[in-house]
Amino acid sequence: MKIQPGTITHERFKELIKEWLDSHREEYCAFANEVSGRDRQGFQVIFQYAQIIAPQYASALMSHIADGGEDSIGSLEKVLADADIGTSILNDFQSGNPESIAPAMLAWLYFGQSWEVMVAYNEELIQEKSSGFLSRCMARLIIRAAIKRSIALGHRTKEDWEKFRKVQKSMGLTLPVTDSTMPEFENDIEFDNDIEAEDTVADTTEEAATSEKKEEAIKMPAQRGRKRIRKPLEELIPTNTDKIIDGIARVIRQHSKGNHLALLFIFLKEGSHIEDCDITTFHDALNEKFTEHKFVGVRSVQKAHNELLMPMGGGKRIIDIGQSKKDFEMITQLFEKAVA
Repeated sequence: MKIQPGTITHERFKELIKEWLDSHREEYCAFANEVSGRDRQGFQVIFQYAQIIAPQYASALMSHIADGGEDSIGSLEKVLADADIGTSILNDFQSGNPESIAPAMLAWLYFGQSWEVMVAYNEELIQEKSSGFLSRCMARLIIRAAIKRSIALGHRTKEDWEKFRKVQKSMGLTLPVTDSTMPEFENDIEFDNDIEAEDTVADTTEEAATSEKKEEAIKMPAQRGRKRIRKPLEELIPTNTDKIIDGIARVIRQHSKGNHLALLFIFLKEGSHIEDCDITTFHDALNEKFTEHKFVGVRSVQKAHNELLMPMGGGKRIIDIGQSKKDFEMITQLFEKAVA
């Protein structure tokens, strides 16, 4: 009989996951190996699943990082709660669908080295030369959240994490974020309360910082920025000008939010349909060409562009996975139909 949400205790659900694990060892080991792999393909699979059950999560996470969010993850947890991911995961666990990763993922989260792998993976990501600033910030957030939440939930103890540090260092690995996080727990604080307090402190600090920045803005004289380059759209398109403009027009008539314009810009640049330029130049050219259309501000497009190109490991970016990939394919198809 199918279990309905809210009709089973957490401990009973954990028992069901253990029963699945005991009867599906081979499937579980395959998943655990994939998640632990050097190519990090397993994490991309989990991220894609998260995109399916909580479509707004990736955008919320990237916005949190891009806006300089600190350790407070209350807003991110709210996105997951609003998406009712518990019901989705429970249904997937019971579906019997061999393509679903839910059973193996839950078994790994409850009974595998999930917390340790998450921390080790992101410590490595921080130290990779190819990792950008936002990627490193996101990795730091995940490490600190993983350590704090694992202790708060009773899944790990401080001693478990100290042992993890020793084992990792015995293999010659460095753990800068873990090392800087552990001393915070020396006084055996109540971690649930600590996390709530961090949310309050973060909010207060953010308000104070915003107020301080406003005061500085009033005091500081305006500074000269880079000279803005303006070019007509026709000058940005080296070949097949009319066809390319038709394709652009087809896309923006149907989809013109910041995310869509960023996807269109990436498509045009990667396909060599426009010359090398920045988003501001492209945005100005669109406004000049399509005067009847009201576009979103350039900052919205720039923010979406940065999020979409954020590396996720294994040579992939946000744009290459989940809903972002589907949106990119949609933009591509619309454009190609117009120029065919």
